[in-house]
Amino acid sequence: MRSPTVTTIIPTCNRAHFLGETLDSVLGQTVPPAQVIVVNDGSTDATPELLRRYAGRIEVIDQENTGRPRAVNQAMAQVRGEYLWVFDDDDIAVPQSLERHLAVLEAHPEVDFTYSGCLILQTHPDGSVEQKGPLPMPEVSEDEMFSRMLEQNFMQLQAMLVRTRCYREIGLFDDRLNLCDDYDINLRLTRRFHGRRLDTPSFLFRQHGGLRGRPGGLFPAEHRSRYWVEENRAIHLRLRGELALAEYLPRSLGAGELDASRRRRALLQRACVMARLALWEEALVDLRQALVETLPGAPLDPVERDLCRRALGRFIRFDLAIEGLVDHPEVARRFGTLLKESANHDARQIFAAALSRFASERLRQVQPGRAVRALFLARRIAGLRAWFPER
Repeated sequence: MRSPTVTTIIPTCNRAHFLGETLDSVLGQTVPPAQVIVVNDGSTDATPELLRRYAGRIEVIDQENTGRPRAVNQAMAQVRGEYLWVFDDDDIAVPQSLERHLAVLEAHPEVDFTYSGCLILQTHPDGSVEQKGPLPMPEVSEDEMFSRMLEQNFMQLQAMLVRTRCYREIGLFDDRLNLCDDYDINLRLTRRFHGRRLDTPSFLFRQHGGLRGRPGGLFPAEHRSRYWVEENRAIHLRLRGELALAEYLPRSLGAGELDASRRRRALLQRACVMARLALWEEALVDLRQALVETLPGAPLDPVERDLCRRALGRFIRFDLAIEGLVDHPEVARRFGTLLKESANHDARQIFAAALSRFASERLRQVQPGRAVRALFLARRIAGLRAWFPER
């Protein structure tokens, strides 16, 4: 009987205090990887001494510090496994992780990769650890995996097993990115290939302090959300120029010339992606085409209503979309005018309700300026109805 082979790549830099536990969890899998490549990315701590303890069980690549994307890329040429598992140097794999992923991939050759969730493990400065439950993950069908990934990265490489041929086809990690190289590669994977979700968590996602980033661009862990936002914006502005509008739809809806209903949905999906990142210049163009120029006044279907809700939803922990409106009067004015011209009651009600909820939250947080501006915009969009939650 054929035994599937897995290669694990672990890039590391100055994480000797975590790396041993990581390696033990990877090597101790109930179905262990056939090849483990550790790329020592210019560590100056005890990493070399630690790695020598695993001699004969791992392969080590030593290089000057260049950052995670280049470290992973350096190992790609040496990958021998049919499947590839890219893991972080500070996380801990669940013992049955590979066994569970392999079971699905071996039984379903039409599936190109598997993914699952994780449990958050908070490591405090005094060394104590605290399990904080699962990282939230949306329920997404295989058909809409790429379109939903465009809204946010809900896959972690540590919880993914990918057929190596897929990585070979999409190319190397983008070493221009400081933090979102994993999101970029996942977008390329989900755009082209078919994935399947596993319901059980695959690893403990360690949260801790310390520096992040690449040489010349290091930053404290608490600042990473800002870098996620900046790099997400850059990724999506590039993709806006590369993707056909139909690619913003689920795979089953994107074939052939778009009729009016599919075009409106695709425009609302792209507007949702842009608005969530407060890229309002781009979002307003799409909203105008969707709500004013395409099927004007026609009610939204349930999927379109959800897209409008998510458009003003939070990105990570930030209300980027709504703050991008209420903090910029000219953008807010254009948004309100567009919705008035659309005569789309559904969209006006959804957006006004989101603004009203935001205002209530800001009042509780004693941020009256933003609260008043949000209520003013909500009232302009939907009149007195803006003072009440959407029904």
